[in-house]
Amino acid sequence: MFGKNPPDLTLIARARAGQGTGADYLYTYLRTYYRDEAKATGWNNLAFPNVGMPHVLWELQGERQPIYAEREEHGHTVEYFTGKWKQIKPGTMTPLQFDQAVGDLVNYLQWMGEPAQNTRLRVGVWVLLFLLCFTLIAWRLNASFWKDVK
Repeated sequence: MFGKNPPDLTLIARARAGQGTGADYLYTYLRTYYRDEAKATGWNNLAFPNVGMPHVLWELQGERQPIYAEREEHGHTVEYFTGKWKQIKPGTMTPLQFDQAVGDLVNYLQWMGEPAQNTRLRVGVWVLLFLLCFTLIAWRLNASFWKDVK
């Protein structure tokens, strides 16, 4: 789109995984697109405002608009997202089916970002157990070497 490569969402999942928000951010990002004719792509996103990536799953989700409300804060009227959406044009999936499909897609993207993660975690547990046992052996060996030195 617009002569640029699309973003690699597996990298975003890995980059934010250390903060514990990788999959949650991607899930929210892919679900919060809405139609905005003022943008070049015709789409905008609540999680990443003014995003340059169009909504690639719009046929599944359909077109929708966020519902905003107003409140007073420090003498100014502020518009905020209520958490509700107005469906303009339905998609090929129901909202529940779309949410489940996006959840599956995000899990796949997270796995593709680092397919060896499960192996790494499993091996890491064994390494820590080995180090714990080795520490106990080294501690007792040190005690036996130095028991005659006073």
